[in-house]
Amino acid sequence: MGGREVFLRYCTVAGDEVATTWEQARADLIVEGLPVRVPPTYRGQRSYPGLFWAATNDRTLVYESLLELDRLWLADFDPAVTRICTQPFQVTGLDGTDARLHVPDVLLIDDDGTATVVDVKPAALVEKPRVRAQFEWTRRLCRDKGWRYEVFTGSDPILLRNIKLLALGRRPGRLPDEYLPEVRARLDEPETTLGNILARRPVTGDESLWHAAVFALAWSGEVTIDLHHPVNAETILQRTTEVMA
Repeated sequence: MGGREVFLRYCTVAGDEVATTWEQARADLIVEGLPVRVPPTYRGQRSYPGLFWAATNDRTLVYESLLELDRLWLADFDPAVTRICTQPFQVTGLDGTDARLHVPDVLLIDDDGTATVVDVKPAALVEKPRVRAQFEWTRRLCRDKGWRYEVFTGSDPILLRNIKLLALGRRPGRLPDEYLPEVRARLDEPETTLGNILARRPVTGDESLWHAAVFALAWSGEVTIDLHHPVNAETILQRTTEVMA
């Protein structure tokens, strides 16, 4: 691909701009930095930019659209993802005779160190020639560098709705010490449906904190539930260790 002819720009967490080549760029440094661009807001815009707090690496991220927000929810819930950043870098270079300048939407780092570059685009726009050419160029760059590349066009709305429900448990460190052990004890009892577990809170326990503790175990993966069907009182909760046994 001629990586030396492709250049990359990113911002450190201190706000300093770094210019390097695509070949020399390091995902582990980029992912810790600030967005290379901040999505604009203006009257009449069709997208909905905003801010998202990621429990994965305890930081607030900018997002450019609700579709991008959906991808951030999936990344934050994925136990394999250890670091997330948005608008991570700007890459420029030649694609044949065409000059390219592109800022991907998301950069993810997995627990094995693998980097994934994500572009977010509605499915109706992906097949436009200009968009397709841009994404294919980025895909080739990532492949040559050993990075994964993904074009995200959407996900199962039920899965996303369930993940957002479980997000009540994204901050287990704020729970009183006794709540998580109490929930674990209830999971050893029969009929461990969500409705039963929620109803078995200690008499002196706060209802909202009890709910957060139950969802914290599901968010962390200590408890498994079927997220491809709407979560309700009849949803079965099962210890992950039991599923793996």
